[in-house]
Amino acid sequence: MGHREAEEEVSGKVPLPLGSEAWKQLRVAQGKRDRLETLPEGVVPSNDSARRFWSQRAWSEYAAIPAISQVVLALVREGAALRTLGAYVSIAADEVRHAVLSRELADALGGYDEDVPEGLGYAPRGLADPSEVAVAVWALANGCFSETVSLELIRARHAATKHPVVRQVLAETLKDEAVHVRVAWQLADELLPRLVAPVRRELWEYGKELSEMMRRTFGTQGLPAAVRRAERKMRDETAREGLGSLSAAQEDSIVDTALANIAARLAKLGVTGGRS
Repeated sequence: MGHREAEEEVSGKVPLPLGSEAWKQLRVAQGKRDRLETLPEGVVPSNDSARRFWSQRAWSEYAAIPAISQVVLALVREGAALRTLGAYVSIAADEVRHAVLSRELADALGGYDEDVPEGLGYAPRGLADPSEVAVAVWALANGCFSETVSLELIRARHAATKHPVVRQVLAETLKDEAVHVRVAWQLADELLPRLVAPVRRELWEYGKELSEMMRRTFGTQGLPAAVRRAERKMRDETAREGLGSLSAAQEDSIVDTALANIAARLAKLGVTGGRS
C-alpha cells in the first residue's frame, strides 16, 4: 500500500491527545548531557570501504529529516498537541546533527561521496515532496520501522566498533535513537489501536512493503546481484577494520530480528492481516 492509498482508507480524523510525556522524555534526555555537534578530535585512518559506508549513513540520516518533517506536518493537520509537535521537531534537529557527524566522519575516512549508486534506495529529496498522507502512515514508516531498525543496528555496531572517534559518533547517535524510538512507539501505542479495523489491516500490508524496503536499505537483502556484492564487501571490510559496521551477514540478521519484533509489537496494537 502506498502513502496516498493509506490516506484514502482513513475515514475522518483520529483525535490526537498526545502531549506532555513525549516532550518530557526528549527534554529530560537532552538536558542530561552535552550533545556532540561536530566530529570529535582524533586521527581517523583513510579507508575506502569505511568512507563509503559512512557516506551511506549520512544519506540515511539526511533522508530522515524530510521524513520526520512529514510527521510534523501530518500531526498539525490532525490536531496534535503542541508538545507532541515540539518532540518531533526536536527529533528532526537530532537527525540533522547525525547527518553532519556522519558526513564529517566520511570526509575524515577519505572523502564523503555525494552520489547515491544506482540500485540503492536513498531518496532524501523525494521524501520532501508535499504530502497529504495520514499521520498513522508516517508514524508507522518512521517510528515503528526506520527508527526501531536503526536503533538495533547502531547498538550492535557500537558494541563491535574499535576506533574511538567512530565509537563516539555511534554512541551519540545511539543515545538519541533510543529516545526517538520511545517517543515513536508512544505515538503508535496511542494512535494505532483507535483506527478502524480495515485501516489497521491496510497498514499491516504497508508494513510488509516497508519490511522489504528495510532489508534493502538497512541491510543487503533483495538488492540487484552486483549491487549486493559491492554492499556486502563494503560492510565486511569496514567491519574487519572496526570502523562502524558489522559484517553483512550480521547486519542482515539484525534487520530480520528487528522486523520480526516490530511485527509482533504491531500485532498487539491490532495491526495484523487477520480480522480484528
